[in-house]
Amino acid sequence: MNSASRIVLASPQRYADLGRLWHRFVRRELQPAFAHCGAQLGVNIFCDGDAAGFGSDRFPGVSFSRPAPAMRDFMEFYDASLTQSCEFLLFADADVFFLDGRWVASYFNAFEDPSVAAVSFVPRKGRPAIFALLCRTEAYRLLPAPALACRYEFPNMWPNGVNLQPGDFATRELAKMGKRIVNICADESSRHVAMFRSTTGVRATREQITQASGLQAFYEFLAQNPLCIAATYDNLLLGTLYERIFGEAFAVGPSGTPFGDSVTVAELKMALSNMHDREERAKMQQKFHSSQQSIARLAAYESLELEFDVLTTDLGLQR
Repeated sequence: MNSASRIVLASPQRYADLGRLWHRFVRRELQPAFAHCGAQLGVNIFCDGDAAGFGSDRFPGVSFSRPAPAMRDFMEFYDASLTQSCEFLLFADADVFFLDGRWVASYFNAFEDPSVAAVSFVPRKGRPAIFALLCRTEAYRLLPAPALACRYEFPNMWPNGVNLQPGDFATRELAKMGKRIVNICADESSRHVAMFRSTTGVRATREQITQASGLQAFYEFLAQNPLCIAATYDNLLLGTLYERIFGEAFAVGPSGTPFGDSVTVAELKMALSNMHDREERAKMQQKFHSSQQSIARLAAYESLELEFDVLTTDLGLQR
């Protein structure tokens, strides 16, 4: 590729502690790898919350976007990013951790084919997704706005609707224009990327439900949603790594309790106590084990070992 190529990594981040851990891997893996290819990778973070926690002292070299009338949330941030002065955009979620920058950068050569509009590094149900998407900016600028927002469409009238996730509309319309997206399969992606789904979402859900209906309502919601339980466990693991690296508490709640802005071990144990079905508990145990493997890969980059036995025992999910 042209040595003058400029890439902007655009990422919505709600929590500065998770963002700080995420950015650590961006600096170590992605920026040197793209520099080796002759490309400059800048980072723009959309501060979707915790504005005071995002600053240049903790995020060196990062530019920040804040909510504004034309950019009210992360989906509008995606489309606003298309106005950036850059040849390429790399969209990346807050819970996507790149473990191999050289692997990511190796796909930069795909853009030597003018028909390639993007490379999707993390698929959604086998299809391209915006979780980690390297885009040719000019191709996406050809699309009608908003190009990247989610939307409902009703081709056969209600109730036969189609729920397009962020980026799905763009993928479809680009295909109509003869453009293509290189779609990395899940197996290859998992070898080079660690993904912790909904870690931001469950923290935001706690905020919103607690403010609207009280803490007990959130506990009831958590007990009824296994995917949220898995996300809270991921936050416990990411927070444990964060505390080991930075020496600070993670997800501090309003009363100053570590993990009180997410879910503490005691709260997660309470949610699991309401899960009586053996099959469900076995599935959850397997998800926890998979998350342990992912966090161990992150910890290995720091030459750290994390102990899971005590945490697993505390939660009553001994292997």
